Amino acid sequence: MHAATLQVGRLPIAVAFVLSLLRVSSAYADQITLMWDPNSDQVTGYAVYVGSSRNDVGNTTTYTLSNAVAGQQYCFAVAAYNATGEGPKSGQLCGYSNRFPTLTNPGNRTATAGQATSLQLSGSDPDGQPITYAATGMPPGLFIGSATGFISGTPTTAGTYTVTASVFDGVLTSPSQNFTWTVTAAADTTLPVVSITAPTTSSTSPVSISGTASDNVGVTQVTWVNDRGGSGTASGTTSWSVPSIALLSGANVVTVTARDAAGNSGFAKVTVTYTPPDTTAPVVSITAPTTSSTSPVSISGTASDNVGVTQITWVNDRGGSGTASGTTSWSVPSIALLSGANVVTVTARDAAGNSGFAKVTVTYTPPDTTAPVVSITAPTTSSTSPVSISGTASDNVGVTQVTWGNDRGGSGVASGTTSWSVPSIALLSGANVVTVTAYDAAGNKGIATLTVNYTAPDISAPTITILGPTTASSYTSARSVETLGGTSSDNLGVTAVTWAVTWPDNSTTSGFSSGTTNWSVPSVPLEVGSNVITMTAQDAAGNKGKAVLTINRLPPAQCTYNGGSYATGATLSITMKNGVIDTWLAARAAEGWVLVSRTKARSQTTVTVRCG
Repeated sequence: MHAATLQVGRLPIAVAFVLSLLRVSSAYADQITLMWDPNSDQVTGYAVYVGSSRNDVGNTTTYTLSNAVAGQQYCFAVAAYNATGEGPKSGQLCGYSNRFPTLTNPGNRTATAGQATSLQLSGSDPDGQPITYAATGMPPGLFIGSATGFISGTPTTAGTYTVTASVFDGVLTSPSQNFTWTVTAAADTTLPVVSITAPTTSSTSPVSISGTASDNVGVTQVTWVNDRGGSGTASGTTSWSVPSIALLSGANVVTVTARDAAGNSGFAKVTVTYTPPDTTAPVVSITAPTTSSTSPVSISGTASDNVGVTQITWVNDRGGSGTASGTTSWSVPSIALLSGANVVTVTARDAAGNSGFAKVTVTYTPPDTTAPVVSITAPTTSSTSPVSISGTASDNVGVTQVTWGNDRGGSGVASGTTSWSVPSIALLSGANVVTVTAYDAAGNKGIATLTVNYTAPDISAPTITILGPTTASSYTSARSVETLGGTSSDNLGVTAVTWAVTWPDNSTTSGFSSGTTNWSVPSVPLEVGSNVITMTAQDAAGNKGKAVLTINRLPPAQCTYNGGSYATGATLSITMKNGVIDTWLAARAAEGWVLVSRTKARSQTTVTVRCG
């Protein structure tokens, strides 16, 4: 309350002011009501000044400014008037109208359908008034707390949603904040299933293989790899085939992998045994040059084989390699030498992959002592593995070779000389210092180094342990199904645990366990004889760890005990201490015995079991 005394002519006018902010429904305007005490003398009316604007309100003691702009300061004064004129203004009374609350835009959001998500909105009111939150257009399954501004829930439908959010202080609503909330579909984690229907375990080379594959969404590609060398992509997907795979002598393990669009993969293996007819190595001899020579040097000689020589190759231990012209009579017109002893190895091969070799040491003393200059132009200091590098080299006579070496392991010869490149260098995790060396014909060399940083992918295989029905590698049971359980672990995390059983007739079946770090398989079917169960733990990088348990299932008409075999219907009776009888009964149940009776007397129990 602010009071002032005004004079209108000679009439004193006592004026009192009361300011109040009245809440209204409009989001963009406010009301300010001014009140004053009536003058005790006779007046005709009152004039209200809002700044310099005069408003005649008549003979009333209140005035309402109904269109006040939010957050703006207004100053008021009042003057009384009668027939003789208007008295002086009262002192000014100033105040602010209600100001807009504010809301911070949280930025665009992402979530996955079926996975819980949340977002905390941040709003405030400059006048310290309590605020409430509101949001529209949210993904289905999300809800907002009006008092807290906390949005939470589990989105149900994939799509891109435009969310409009605001806060309200009871009078004014903040400007709306719009952002998008993108919900993606849940990832496909089901592995494809692939089977090999042909060939048998023995074959000629090359061999063709075929089979089928299936997936909950769809198989996108089927590939193969032979552990003895060779890989490729099969023709077809759900029904696939590979017309020709070259085999090496002995067992060739061919692994076929089916992949879906989500990157999930399943595999099957077949071992194909191949015995090649030819095992005789070719014989090769070097007839020229002598032990000393100029550079480059030409070499020549002869080669023979019981079937036929297919190729002659050479390699210089000082750098350089290639293929000779001819076979039984062969030659290499030009081999660059480095200063000193150059050991040239010539290798003859036949169609069966047999090889024979011969060596000659050629000594060369070059006159040139000027070192080449080499530079690395690509890549940058960070890269993936393998990495390709390239650059230039120069020499007063000529660069004969550019080699590279990685201080973390690996070396080789670049392609080209004055403009050289290395298409593929394997990196280890961390800093890899690659040294590139340029040589000339005299053996002079210049070097350049590049540090390439690489973060290696996960290559650690998971470990898996079978804890039940036994921790041993083998087990005897009379049951037709068995329950398995155990644990698995990985440096990053196990993504799936699968099981496969190979029955005595070499047929198989497989499936997925429940759980990963602690896993269980409630029912593995067994056949009479040796059943080999393989448990496989796999991580997100595709690394696998295995554990194997062999269960010998007894014929259903027999039971065992202490090395003996009992026919169906046979009985055993035994008296044991109470503390161990349950363990004894569990062992007998695994051997096919069934409890008939159980009698407890003091600290001992007598039980009778029947076979079958």
